[in-house]
Amino acid sequence: MKIASSYADVIKDWEALELAMQDNAANLPADMESRRVAFVAHVAKVKELKARQDSLTAARQETTQQLNKLITEGVEMARGLRAQVKASLGAKNERLVQFGVAPLRKQPPRKPKAKAPEPQVPPSPVTKPSAA
Repeated sequence: MKIASSYADVIKDWEALELAMQDNAANLPADMESRRVAFVAHVAKVKELKARQDSLTAARQETTQQLNKLITEGVEMARGLRAQVKASLGAKNERLVQFGVAPLRKQPPRKPKAKAPEPQVPPSPVTKPSAA
């Protein structure tokens, strides 16, 4: 007997079992009918729950798309607000920090970088061709 691993395989196996029980009802003990009916009800519940899961997956994907759109719009709105605050307060106002905007500050004069001394390369010895 192969063990089913996917949902579709499990349902296919269960439906085949239920059909086999219906076809052989005359050969099975009488108390098996109540167990078969309970099994059929259980399979129906599983199918219903799977359909609900699929519906929720689709709803989750749609919600994610809506959320991403709103986040993008919010980023643009925040950028516009910050620009307006910067224009109102002035680009050098230190209160801009509270709004998440870096104010323009005086830069100290740059010092020229000292050049690193070039490494001394000893001259390579020149070999004279020998007369053989």
